[in-house]
Amino acid sequence: MSRKKGILTVLLALVLVFVSLDFGFCYKKVLADNDATVSIDKSNSWESNGEYFAQFNITITNNSSKRLTDWQLKLDKGSFSLSQSWCCSITDCGSYWQISPESYNQVIEASMSISNVGLILSSSGETSLGNVTIVTSYETTSSTNPTSSSNESNNTTNTTATDSTSDSVAEENQEGELLDCGKCALIGAELHFPYANGALASAKTAIDYSNESKELVAKERESTEATTNEEEVTTGVVALEDTKSADSTVTNNDETANSGDNSQITYGSARIPTGRVRVSGSHLVDSSGSQVQLRGVSTHGISWFPEYLNSAALSTLKNDWGINVIRIAMYPKEYAGYLSGGDKESLKSKIDEGVKAAANLGLYVIIDWHVLNYNPNETKDEAIAFFKEMSNKYKDYENVIYEICNEPVGAEWSSQIKPYAESVISAIRENDSQALIIVGTNTWSQDVDAVVGNTIDDANVCYSLHFYAATHKEAIQNKLKYAINNGVPVFVSECSICDASGSGGIDYTWANSWLNLLNENNISYIAWSLCNKQETSALIKSSCSKTSGWSEDDYSDAGKWFRTAIRN
Repeated sequence: MSRKKGILTVLLALVLVFVSLDFGFCYKKVLADNDATVSIDKSNSWESNGEYFAQFNITITNNSSKRLTDWQLKLDKGSFSLSQSWCCSITDCGSYWQISPESYNQVIEASMSISNVGLILSSSGETSLGNVTIVTSYETTSSTNPTSSSNESNNTTNTTATDSTSDSVAEENQEGELLDCGKCALIGAELHFPYANGALASAKTAIDYSNESKELVAKERESTEATTNEEEVTTGVVALEDTKSADSTVTNNDETANSGDNSQITYGSARIPTGRVRVSGSHLVDSSGSQVQLRGVSTHGISWFPEYLNSAALSTLKNDWGINVIRIAMYPKEYAGYLSGGDKESLKSKIDEGVKAAANLGLYVIIDWHVLNYNPNETKDEAIAFFKEMSNKYKDYENVIYEICNEPVGAEWSSQIKPYAESVISAIRENDSQALIIVGTNTWSQDVDAVVGNTIDDANVCYSLHFYAATHKEAIQNKLKYAINNGVPVFVSECSICDASGSGGIDYTWANSWLNLLNENNISYIAWSLCNKQETSALIKSSCSKTSGWSEDDYSDAGKWFRTAIRN
């Protein structure tokens, strides 16, 4: 086509982007080539302690007819610092970050997208995002089965195609014609546009998770015998008795449980020795009225690492670590989550396995609706239905605790989170008047101070505060102190000793400071996370394939620290 016609086509593409946006403020950066499109949009921003923070969501679209088998992004740092990331691995390469996929989002089928990758970046003030480059690998033949599993794709022969995208708005090909405007008109463009819902109707391909049925990559499970040594499990204040004394019908799992095979386990009574925990003042007490500090670990998302939620693993953690609680993290919206293409019945079955195994071992269990980086009202109706079902199913279980929104963002306490919580709690109370309920707070459950003087009218509710010791220091500790000094019952339902990205270095000084603060105030805490993901916060080494029966050498540095903290 002629150069004039090509320029008009480019202008038309830009107009389409303008008309697809609502009013408000948005930052979007789009990188494209003939085969892949990378869209990075800013969905949220805020200021804290003199720093500017922005959340960026990344969508990668495979425009080709072949399966995209691997991808890497190179993102220039500019003046930004990395605060947090999810569904990816980040390597600091000096002037840029290398963003790599996880096993579950590495493969992108033909004409499909993944949009579960996210970053939170901080800087001294609002600034533009740096340049981004994508490197992709494809099958040598066209993909014929759009629902093939990631495992199958790993057996194919890949060829690597590297984008060397320029910063120009359009680039001519060898024939002097402009490349397809829908794919290249926005190469490297940095656009500042209005928005209301963060929606962009053009310049990217939307993914419909409900129609996506990729199988999750499962690691080969190594059968190991569970530890049989029975140790006394002690909370900060109260000793928990051995489960075998709770009820004569309870079958101890240690003899029959291996790494994930629960087919021979007989689940016994739903009663546990210490009974239900409840709020008394600003503390938790057991059925006898004695103060109790729950200390345990959280699974990673059970859509991605289901193999670690098994009876043998819980037995190992009870006997070797001394945990008295396990948290089951279920993501609603992320890839293969409960509301985004995951197998709901399979996920509920895995929760059931965890609840019953925990009851058998005398452990408390938290069922976590893992809201992450969004207003919980976005899934309020679904959360009400889910917790209504769970509370009806487990109303007679003394060990079940409900966490109804993990880490809300962009949701003010009084007008948004509290009304959401009241609706979900009402649904739970229709079936269970006694269960402990944990409610998240804004800014990734850091704003527990906002609850002071404005608690929920329910006697058995705790409010969550999360910290990552290398990022969250005195300012967040002060919020915790302010809350508990004003009678707010606080539950640290997620924490780690690295930075908030989950992949940075460990700060042992602030980790110990946090531990002392929690123990001094008998505040319950949960370590993130029980898996062998290649990141600092994973409690198991990435080189370890065991799903139970771990030795000290199998634990990561974070795992070793938490093991010592909980044991002591």
